[in-house]
Amino acid sequence: MAVALQGIGQPPARRGAWTDPSGVGGENEGGGDALREHQQLGYVVTTVSDRAFLLALSLTAAVLSPVAPAAFAQPAAVQSASVEIRRGEWRDEARGGRIVPYKLYVPKGAGPFPTIVHSHGLGGSREASTYILQAVAEAGFLLVSLQHAGSDSALLSGMAGGETARGAAGARGMTAEVAQARYGDVPFAIDQLARETSGSGPMRGKADLSRLGMSGHSYGALSTLVAVGQRVPGARGRSFAEPRIKAAIAYSPNKPRNDDAKAAFAAVRTPMLHFTGTEDTSPFDLERSAFERTTPYQTIGGADQFLIILNGGDHAVFGGRRAVSGQLKPTDPAHMALIQAETIRFWRAYLAGDRQAAGALCSLPQRVSALATGYVKAVRCGPPTPIAPLASH
Repeated sequence: MAVALQGIGQPPARRGAWTDPSGVGGENEGGGDALREHQQLGYVVTTVSDRAFLLALSLTAAVLSPVAPAAFAQPAAVQSASVEIRRGEWRDEARGGRIVPYKLYVPKGAGPFPTIVHSHGLGGSREASTYILQAVAEAGFLLVSLQHAGSDSALLSGMAGGETARGAAGARGMTAEVAQARYGDVPFAIDQLARETSGSGPMRGKADLSRLGMSGHSYGALSTLVAVGQRVPGARGRSFAEPRIKAAIAYSPNKPRNDDAKAAFAAVRTPMLHFTGTEDTSPFDLERSAFERTTPYQTIGGADQFLIILNGGDHAVFGGRRAVSGQLKPTDPAHMALIQAETIRFWRAYLAGDRQAAGALCSLPQRVSALATGYVKAVRCGPPTPIAPLASH
Protein backbone atom coordinates (compact mmCIF):
# COMPACT_ATOMS: atom_id res chain seq x y z
CA MET A 1 0.00 0.00 0.00
CA ALA A 2 1.39 3.39 -0.94
CA VAL A 3 1.05 6.21 1.54
CA ALA A 4 1.70 9.93 1.06
CA LEU A 5 4.35 11.19 3.48
CA GLN A 6 4.43 14.96 3.80
CA GLY A 7 6.30 17.32 6.03
CA ILE A 8 9.93 16.62 5.25
CA GLY A 9 10.87 20.25 5.07
CA GLN A 10 14.11 20.69 7.00
CA PRO A 11 17.21 18.55 7.50
CA PRO A 12 18.25 17.11 10.84
CA ALA A 13 19.71 19.60 13.32
CA ARG A 14 23.18 18.17 13.04
CA ARG A 15 26.53 19.70 12.27
CA GLY A 16 29.82 18.29 11.11
CA ALA A 17 30.85 15.59 8.70
CA TRP A 18 28.28 13.52 6.86
CA THR A 19 29.30 10.21 5.29
CA ASP A 20 27.63 9.11 2.07
CA PRO A 21 26.37 5.52 2.64
CA SER A 22 26.17 4.93 -1.10
CA GLY A 23 29.95 5.02 -1.40
CA VAL A 24 29.77 7.84 -3.95
CA GLY A 25 30.67 11.30 -2.82
CA GLY A 26 32.27 11.64 0.60
CA GLU A 27 31.81 13.98 3.49
CA ASN A 28 29.97 17.26 3.87
CA GLU A 29 31.66 19.56 6.35
CA GLY A 30 29.21 22.41 5.70
CA GLY A 31 26.20 20.94 7.44
CA GLY A 32 25.58 23.93 9.70
CA ASP A 33 25.43 26.54 6.93
CA ALA A 34 23.36 24.32 4.66
CA LEU A 35 20.95 23.63 7.52
CA ARG A 36 20.38 27.30 8.23
CA GLU A 37 19.88 28.03 4.53
CA HIS A 38 17.20 25.37 4.13
CA GLN A 39 15.45 26.37 7.33
CA GLN A 40 15.03 29.78 5.75
CA LEU A 41 13.82 28.36 2.44
CA GLY A 42 11.57 25.81 4.17
CA TYR A 43 10.88 23.54 1.21
CA VAL A 44 8.92 20.33 1.60
CA VAL A 45 9.35 16.97 -0.06
CA THR A 46 6.22 14.91 -0.66
CA THR A 47 6.99 11.24 -0.88
CA VAL A 48 4.71 8.29 -1.49
CA SER A 49 5.99 4.85 -0.80
CA ASP A 50 5.37 1.24 -0.22
CA ARG A 51 5.65 0.09 3.38
CA ALA A 52 9.40 -0.62 3.51
CA PHE A 53 10.41 2.69 2.01
CA LEU A 54 7.96 4.63 4.16
CA LEU A 55 9.35 3.06 7.33
CA ALA A 56 12.92 4.02 6.47
CA LEU A 57 12.05 7.54 5.44
CA SER A 58 9.89 8.08 8.53
CA LEU A 59 13.02 7.79 10.68
CA THR A 60 14.25 10.96 9.04
CA ALA A 61 10.83 12.60 9.10
CA ALA A 62 10.76 12.29 12.88
CA VAL A 63 13.40 15.01 13.19
CA LEU A 64 12.15 17.28 10.40
CA SER A 65 9.50 19.97 10.63
CA PRO A 66 7.12 20.85 7.78
CA VAL A 67 6.97 24.13 5.91
CA ALA A 68 5.64 24.10 2.33
CA PRO A 69 5.97 27.19 0.11
CA ALA A 70 3.87 27.46 -3.03
CA ALA A 71 6.92 27.60 -5.32
CA PHE A 72 7.61 23.87 -5.01
CA ALA A 73 4.14 22.58 -4.34
CA GLN A 74 3.31 19.58 -6.49
CA PRO A 75 1.47 20.60 -9.67
CA ALA A 76 -2.26 19.86 -9.65
CA ALA A 77 -2.57 16.13 -10.21
CA VAL A 78 -4.94 13.21 -10.30
CA GLN A 79 -4.76 12.09 -6.67
CA SER A 80 -5.38 8.36 -6.64
CA ALA A 81 -6.07 6.83 -3.24
CA SER A 82 -2.94 4.71 -3.54
CA VAL A 83 -0.58 3.11 -5.98
CA GLU A 84 -0.42 -0.64 -6.47
CA ILE A 85 3.09 -2.10 -6.69
CA ARG A 86 3.59 -5.16 -8.87
CA ARG A 87 6.92 -6.93 -9.27
CA GLY A 88 7.75 -9.61 -11.79
CA GLU A 89 10.08 -10.77 -14.53
CA TRP A 90 9.83 -10.90 -18.29
CA ARG A 91 11.78 -13.41 -20.38
CA ASP A 92 12.99 -12.44 -23.84
CA GLU A 93 13.34 -15.63 -25.87
CA ALA A 94 14.59 -13.68 -28.87
CA ARG A 95 17.67 -12.71 -26.85
CA GLY A 96 18.56 -16.13 -25.49
CA GLY A 97 16.04 -16.12 -22.65
CA ARG A 98 17.30 -12.86 -21.11
CA ILE A 99 15.44 -12.07 -17.90
CA VAL A 100 14.24 -8.51 -17.32
CA PRO A 101 12.95 -7.93 -13.76
CA TYR A 102 10.50 -5.06 -13.40
CA LYS A 103 8.59 -3.08 -10.80
CA LEU A 104 5.26 -1.56 -11.82
CA TYR A 105 3.72 1.48 -10.16
CA VAL A 106 0.05 1.31 -11.13
CA PRO A 107 -2.30 4.11 -9.98
CA LYS A 108 -5.57 2.76 -8.66
CA GLY A 109 -8.58 4.12 -10.45
CA ALA A 110 -9.80 4.33 -14.01
CA GLY A 111 -7.11 4.30 -16.69
CA PRO A 112 -5.55 4.33 -19.09
CA PHE A 113 -2.64 6.32 -17.66
CA PRO A 114 0.29 7.97 -19.44
CA THR A 115 3.16 5.52 -19.08
CA ILE A 116 6.85 5.95 -18.24
CA VAL A 117 9.73 3.47 -18.48
CA HIS A 118 12.57 4.05 -15.98
CA SER A 119 16.17 2.78 -16.19
CA HIS A 120 18.52 2.57 -13.17
CA GLY A 121 22.19 3.50 -12.94
CA LEU A 122 25.24 1.26 -12.76
CA GLY A 123 24.87 -1.17 -9.85
CA GLY A 124 21.22 -0.23 -9.31
CA SER A 125 17.98 -2.17 -9.54
CA ARG A 126 14.25 -1.88 -10.16
CA GLU A 127 14.01 -0.32 -6.68
CA ALA A 128 15.95 2.78 -7.78
CA SER A 129 14.66 6.35 -7.52
CA THR A 130 11.64 5.24 -5.50
CA TYR A 131 10.83 8.66 -4.07
CA ILE A 132 10.59 10.10 -7.59
CA LEU A 133 8.69 7.27 -9.25
CA GLN A 134 6.07 6.81 -6.55
CA ALA A 135 5.39 10.56 -6.47
CA VAL A 136 4.92 10.49 -10.23
CA ALA A 137 2.58 7.49 -9.93
CA GLU A 138 0.51 9.34 -7.33
CA ALA A 139 0.19 12.15 -9.88
CA GLY A 140 -1.60 9.77 -12.24
CA PHE A 141 1.14 8.11 -14.30
CA LEU A 142 1.90 4.40 -14.67
CA LEU A 143 5.58 3.53 -14.37
CA VAL A 144 7.67 0.46 -15.06
CA SER A 145 11.11 0.43 -13.46
CA LEU A 146 13.40 -2.02 -15.24
CA GLN A 147 16.37 -3.96 -13.92
CA HIS A 148 19.20 -4.58 -16.36
CA ALA A 149 21.16 -7.81 -15.88
CA GLY A 150 24.90 -7.31 -16.18
CA SER A 151 24.87 -3.73 -14.89
CA ASP A 152 22.56 -4.14 -11.89
CA SER A 153 23.05 -4.57 -8.14
CA ALA A 154 24.43 -8.10 -8.60
CA LEU A 155 27.55 -6.44 -10.01
CA LEU A 156 28.52 -5.05 -6.61
CA SER A 157 26.82 -7.55 -4.30
CA GLY A 158 29.05 -8.80 -1.49
CA MET A 159 32.05 -7.06 -2.98
CA ALA A 160 35.23 -6.54 -0.98
CA GLY A 161 38.50 -4.98 -2.05
CA GLY A 162 37.76 -1.27 -2.08
CA GLU A 163 37.90 1.11 -5.01
CA THR A 164 40.00 -1.18 -7.20
CA ALA A 165 37.40 -3.96 -7.05
CA ARG A 166 34.58 -1.45 -7.55
CA GLY A 167 36.32 -0.04 -10.59
CA ALA A 168 36.80 -3.48 -12.12
CA ALA A 169 33.16 -4.35 -11.50
CA GLY A 170 32.06 -1.07 -13.03
CA ALA A 171 34.13 -1.74 -16.12
CA ARG A 172 32.45 -5.14 -16.52
CA GLY A 173 29.08 -3.44 -16.38
CA MET A 174 29.94 -1.02 -19.17
CA THR A 175 31.24 -3.30 -21.91
CA ALA A 176 29.68 -2.94 -25.35
CA GLU A 177 27.92 -6.28 -24.97
CA VAL A 178 26.39 -5.41 -21.59
CA ALA A 179 25.44 -1.92 -22.72
CA GLN A 180 23.68 -3.11 -25.85
CA ALA A 181 21.80 -5.78 -23.91
CA ARG A 182 20.65 -3.03 -21.52
CA TYR A 183 19.53 -0.81 -24.41
CA GLY A 184 17.61 -3.74 -25.89
CA ASP A 185 15.63 -4.14 -22.67
CA VAL A 186 13.71 -0.93 -23.41
CA PRO A 187 11.89 -1.83 -26.65
CA PHE A 188 11.35 -5.34 -25.29
CA ALA A 189 9.68 -3.95 -22.15
CA ILE A 190 7.48 -1.63 -24.19
CA ASP A 191 6.41 -4.59 -26.34
CA GLN A 192 5.57 -6.54 -23.19
CA LEU A 193 3.49 -3.67 -21.86
CA ALA A 194 1.64 -3.49 -25.18
CA ARG A 195 0.81 -7.21 -25.00
CA GLU A 196 -0.33 -7.05 -21.37
CA THR A 197 -2.44 -3.96 -22.02
CA SER A 198 -4.32 -5.38 -24.98
CA GLY A 199 -7.17 -7.88 -25.02
CA SER A 200 -7.60 -9.71 -21.73
CA GLY A 201 -4.05 -9.02 -20.53
CA PRO A 202 -3.34 -8.29 -16.86
CA MET A 203 -2.71 -4.60 -17.61
CA ARG A 204 -5.74 -4.03 -19.81
CA GLY A 205 -7.11 -0.54 -19.56
CA LYS A 206 -4.15 0.71 -17.51
CA ALA A 207 -1.19 1.71 -19.72
CA ASP A 208 -1.65 4.30 -22.47
CA LEU A 209 1.34 3.71 -24.74
CA SER A 210 0.30 6.53 -27.05
CA ARG A 211 1.51 8.79 -24.22
CA LEU A 212 4.85 7.13 -23.45
CA GLY A 213 7.88 8.64 -21.75
CA MET A 214 11.21 7.39 -20.46
CA SER A 215 13.53 8.45 -17.65
CA GLY A 216 16.79 7.19 -16.25
CA HIS A 217 19.61 7.99 -13.84
CA SER A 218 23.29 8.00 -14.83
CA TYR A 219 23.74 4.82 -16.93
CA GLY A 220 19.96 4.91 -17.12
CA ALA A 221 20.17 8.49 -18.43
CA LEU A 222 22.44 7.19 -21.17
CA SER A 223 19.95 4.38 -21.84
CA THR A 224 17.24 7.03 -22.10
CA LEU A 225 19.26 9.15 -24.52
CA VAL A 226 19.99 6.08 -26.64
CA ALA A 227 16.27 5.25 -26.68
CA VAL A 228 15.48 8.70 -28.08
CA GLY A 229 18.18 8.55 -30.74
CA GLN A 230 21.72 8.96 -29.39
CA ARG A 231 24.16 7.12 -31.64
CA VAL A 232 25.87 4.02 -30.20
CA PRO A 233 29.49 3.61 -31.36
CA GLY A 234 30.33 0.03 -32.26
CA ALA A 235 26.69 -0.97 -32.78
CA ARG A 236 27.46 -1.76 -36.45
CA GLY A 237 24.63 0.31 -37.79
CA ARG A 238 22.07 -0.99 -35.31
CA SER A 239 19.79 1.67 -33.86
CA PHE A 240 18.23 1.37 -30.42
CA ALA A 241 15.96 4.37 -30.99
CA GLU A 242 12.41 3.81 -29.79
CA PRO A 243 9.99 6.03 -31.75
CA ARG A 244 7.12 5.30 -29.36
CA ILE A 245 8.77 7.51 -26.69
CA LYS A 246 7.28 11.01 -26.79
CA ALA A 247 9.27 12.73 -24.00
CA ALA A 248 12.19 11.92 -21.71
CA ILE A 249 13.98 12.91 -18.50
CA ALA A 250 17.71 12.35 -17.92
CA TYR A 251 18.98 12.47 -14.33
CA SER A 252 22.79 12.87 -14.33
CA PRO A 253 23.37 12.46 -18.08
CA ASN A 254 26.87 12.09 -19.54
CA LYS A 255 28.66 13.44 -22.52
CA PRO A 256 29.01 10.75 -25.24
CA ARG A 257 31.78 8.21 -24.77
CA ASN A 258 34.08 7.76 -27.74
CA ASP A 259 31.95 9.96 -29.98
CA ASP A 260 31.51 13.55 -31.09
CA ALA A 261 28.61 15.15 -29.22
CA LYS A 262 27.10 16.90 -32.22
CA ALA A 263 27.11 13.71 -34.29
CA ALA A 264 25.99 11.54 -31.37
CA PHE A 265 22.87 13.62 -30.68
CA ALA A 266 22.05 14.59 -34.26
CA ALA A 267 19.02 12.28 -34.44
CA VAL A 268 17.51 13.25 -31.06
CA ARG A 269 14.24 15.12 -31.61
CA THR A 270 12.49 14.45 -28.31
CA PRO A 271 11.44 17.00 -25.65
CA MET A 272 13.66 16.46 -22.60
CA LEU A 273 14.26 17.62 -19.07
CA HIS A 274 17.85 17.22 -17.87
CA PHE A 275 18.91 17.22 -14.19
CA THR A 276 22.40 17.47 -12.74
CA GLY A 277 24.16 19.20 -9.83
CA THR A 278 27.29 21.20 -9.14
CA GLU A 279 28.74 18.17 -7.29
CA ASP A 280 27.36 15.52 -9.65
CA THR A 281 30.36 13.24 -10.12
CA SER A 282 30.95 9.49 -9.88
CA PRO A 283 34.01 7.22 -10.04
CA PHE A 284 33.08 6.12 -13.57
CA ASP A 285 32.83 9.55 -15.17
CA LEU A 286 34.78 10.71 -18.19
CA GLU A 287 33.75 14.30 -17.47
CA ARG A 288 36.43 16.69 -16.26
CA SER A 289 33.78 18.61 -14.32
CA ALA A 290 30.16 18.17 -13.30
CA PHE A 291 29.26 20.96 -15.74
CA GLU A 292 30.09 18.66 -18.64
CA ARG A 293 26.90 16.77 -17.82
CA THR A 294 25.15 19.67 -19.56
CA THR A 295 26.55 18.39 -22.89
CA PRO A 296 23.30 16.68 -24.02
CA TYR A 297 21.20 19.75 -23.18
CA GLN A 298 23.58 22.11 -24.94
CA THR A 299 23.93 19.92 -28.02
CA ILE A 300 20.42 18.59 -28.72
CA GLY A 301 18.32 20.74 -31.05
CA GLY A 302 14.99 20.47 -32.78
CA ALA A 303 12.89 19.83 -29.65
CA ASP A 304 12.15 21.59 -26.37
CA GLN A 305 14.97 21.13 -23.85
CA PHE A 306 15.07 22.06 -20.15
CA LEU A 307 17.97 21.84 -17.69
CA ILE A 308 18.20 22.08 -13.89
CA ILE A 309 21.59 22.26 -12.12
CA LEU A 310 21.09 21.79 -8.37
CA ASN A 311 23.32 23.96 -6.19
CA GLY A 312 25.39 21.43 -4.23
CA GLY A 313 23.47 18.53 -5.78
CA ASP A 314 25.46 15.32 -6.08
CA HIS A 315 25.12 12.08 -8.04
CA ALA A 316 23.34 10.05 -5.39
CA VAL A 317 20.38 12.35 -4.75
CA PHE A 318 18.62 11.15 -7.91
CA GLY A 319 18.93 7.44 -7.09
CA GLY A 320 17.25 7.81 -3.69
CA ARG A 321 19.51 5.46 -1.72
CA ARG A 322 20.05 7.98 1.07
CA ALA A 323 16.30 8.42 1.49
CA VAL A 324 15.89 4.65 1.91
CA SER A 325 18.69 4.53 4.51
CA GLY A 326 17.25 7.50 6.42
CA GLN A 327 20.59 9.33 6.18
CA LEU A 328 19.78 12.41 4.15
CA LYS A 329 22.33 15.15 3.49
CA PRO A 330 21.25 18.60 4.68
CA THR A 331 20.52 19.67 1.11
CA ASP A 332 18.56 16.54 0.17
CA PRO A 333 15.01 17.38 1.34
CA ALA A 334 14.74 20.61 -0.64
CA HIS A 335 16.46 19.08 -3.67
CA MET A 336 14.15 16.06 -3.56
CA ALA A 337 11.11 18.35 -3.44
CA LEU A 338 12.32 20.25 -6.47
CA ILE A 339 13.12 17.05 -8.38
CA GLN A 340 9.67 15.61 -7.68
CA ALA A 341 7.77 18.78 -8.55
CA GLU A 342 9.61 19.60 -11.78
CA THR A 343 9.55 15.96 -12.89
CA ILE A 344 5.77 15.86 -12.51
CA ARG A 345 5.35 19.24 -14.17
CA PHE A 346 7.33 18.07 -17.22
CA TRP A 347 5.38 14.81 -17.57
CA ARG A 348 2.10 16.63 -17.24
CA ALA A 349 3.14 19.06 -19.98
CA TYR A 350 4.44 16.50 -22.48
CA LEU A 351 2.46 13.33 -21.73
CA ALA A 352 -0.81 14.63 -20.26
CA GLY A 353 -1.31 17.66 -22.52
CA ASP A 354 -1.48 20.06 -19.56
CA ARG A 355 -1.15 23.57 -21.02
CA GLN A 356 -0.70 25.18 -17.62
CA ALA A 357 2.25 22.90 -16.85
CA ALA A 358 3.71 23.56 -20.30
CA GLY A 359 3.49 27.29 -19.75
CA ALA A 360 5.04 27.00 -16.30
CA LEU A 361 8.10 25.27 -17.74
CA CYS A 362 8.97 28.50 -19.55
CA SER A 363 9.49 30.19 -16.16
CA LEU A 364 11.62 27.32 -14.81
CA PRO A 365 14.78 29.46 -14.27
CA GLN A 366 12.93 31.89 -12.01
CA ARG A 367 11.03 29.20 -10.13
CA VAL A 368 14.08 27.10 -9.17
CA SER A 369 16.51 29.98 -8.54
CA ALA A 370 16.61 29.54 -4.74
CA LEU A 371 18.03 26.02 -5.07
CA ALA A 372 19.31 25.62 -8.60
CA THR A 373 20.12 27.23 -11.91
CA GLY A 374 17.52 26.55 -14.58
CA TYR A 375 17.78 26.79 -18.34
CA VAL A 376 15.18 26.71 -21.09
CA LYS A 377 15.72 26.07 -24.79
CA ALA A 378 12.26 26.00 -26.38
CA VAL A 379 11.02 28.21 -29.21
CA ARG A 380 7.61 28.61 -27.59
CA CYS A 381 9.30 30.09 -24.50
CA GLY A 382 11.27 32.78 -26.36
CA PRO A 383 15.06 33.18 -26.53
CA PRO A 384 17.05 30.40 -24.83
CA THR A 385 18.47 30.99 -21.36
CA PRO A 386 22.15 31.99 -21.71
CA ILE A 387 24.51 29.26 -20.56
CA ALA A 388 28.30 29.14 -20.41
CA PRO A 389 29.81 27.16 -23.30
CA LEU A 390 31.23 23.77 -22.47
CA ALA A 391 34.71 24.87 -23.54
CA SER A 392 34.78 27.37 -20.65
CA HIS A 393 34.77 24.65 -18.01
